Amino acid sequence: MRIHHVTAAIGSLAAAAALALATTAPAQARTGAVPDAPARAATACPQGSVCFWPEPDFGGEMRAAQSAQHDCQATPVQPARSVYNHGSDSLTFFSRSNCSVRVGALEPGGSARSVDISSWQ
Repeated sequence: MRIHHVTAAIGSLAAAAALALATTAPAQARTGAVPDAPARAATACPQGSVCFWPEPDFGGEMRAAQSAQHDCQATPVQPARSVYNHGSDSLTFFSRSNCSVRVGALEPGGSARSVDISSWQ
């Protein structure tokens, strides 16, 4: 039983590190140092929305959602493999559908190119 908890904790840390490394800061967008994929995601995602893609690097059919208002919501694609926060609030993302196993958070204008998330708030 103890090994299972340690494995789950290590998995959570690895997922959080992946989100942190995949995140593109809004400041980069202002300097022009943003790779093409996040720039395309920012253009495609409607203002005030959070957008999810079924493939890494914003591939596949995008699904937009409105801010979760502090309630746990399932991502509109399962699992979401990339995400762009075009809203005005910082959002938290999780690898499980019930907002458990936190992957990380994105500030407004932030994106993650390669993640595995199933819920957010």
